[in-house]
Amino acid sequence: MTSEQPTSKGAETPDAPVVESVDFLQRLFDDVEFHYPVVVAARLGIADLLAAGPRSITDLAAATGADARSLGRVLRRLASRGLFRAAGDRWEITPLAAQMRSDAPGKMRAQALWIGSEAFRRTWGDLAFSVRTGAPAFDHVYGKPFFDHLGEDPELASVFNDVMTRDSSDEGPVVAAAYDFSRYRRLVDVGGGHGALLAAVLERYPTAEGVLFDQPEVIASAHGAIDTHIATGRAKTVPGDFLETVPSGGDAYLLKWIVHDWDDEAATRILTNCRRGMVPHGRVLIIEYVIPDHAPGPDITSLDTTMLVFTGSRERTLQEYRDLLDGAGLTFTRSFPTAGPFSIIEAGPTSS
Repeated sequence: MTSEQPTSKGAETPDAPVVESVDFLQRLFDDVEFHYPVVVAARLGIADLLAAGPRSITDLAAATGADARSLGRVLRRLASRGLFRAAGDRWEITPLAAQMRSDAPGKMRAQALWIGSEAFRRTWGDLAFSVRTGAPAFDHVYGKPFFDHLGEDPELASVFNDVMTRDSSDEGPVVAAAYDFSRYRRLVDVGGGHGALLAAVLERYPTAEGVLFDQPEVIASAHGAIDTHIATGRAKTVPGDFLETVPSGGDAYLLKWIVHDWDDEAATRILTNCRRGMVPHGRVLIIEYVIPDHAPGPDITSLDTTMLVFTGSRERTLQEYRDLLDGAGLTFTRSFPTAGPFSIIEAGPTSS
């Protein structure tokens, strides 16, 4: 007798690809669950508390107002993936967890707070509504468009703007390095948030001047890298609504992650306003993810479905951006890849 048992006729062992696919799905489910402990750690500021050195779970619980045993269980879960580490009867920070400090340059903590927000959870929880109707789930949940709600919810707006600012802080130098801005004297950053992208461009091109344009409540809270350029007179802030008008006299109008927030009608209106405001030989620079012709990756498909549930808009192909430009009286001239996920789409006014 051998150790192998005969397989009865008609009984088949599972194929390896099927097992692997089940394991992959389970890992996906685990990842979805894992973000909740990350959010809790971000809200409690655990990384900040451990920045100066290891602390006991009793100390951490007292500092955060948490139940010590429950907090310990959550930290143990996080430690299983490299976030924090047990050192005897104390806990210490890891290089990965250090990115969750409030003073860390990246966006990890800001992203965690955004993912943990009630608006994020409730909106994604109603994805089925968007799939059934094609309308944004956010509007269905809150009874108003996303950006209108941000204007009425300062706490959520602060979290959202922090994520956008940290995105631009990371990607601004990459965009500035991918395109020659030296020929432009006056740059207008349309919907520029706290000015991280504009600051990166001005830093690389010292002869340029900039205008940071956004909603009044966003402009009022703008701070960070742009402050130096405002102090030296190279940049100024202008409040307003780009659906109505934009500052005039710009040589180049920067729109990073703006056009993808809006449906075709509103996007065309924004681009038309830029065309009306620019100098005769000015340029519009759309900085967006562009859907490739084949096999789009997880980053762009994730962002595309995010647009579906939050604003009812979408990511676009290069041809779709060209069509938008045509409708706004602008002509596509060229497109530049960056070292990151963005492309820079350049357009000028259509000749009459």
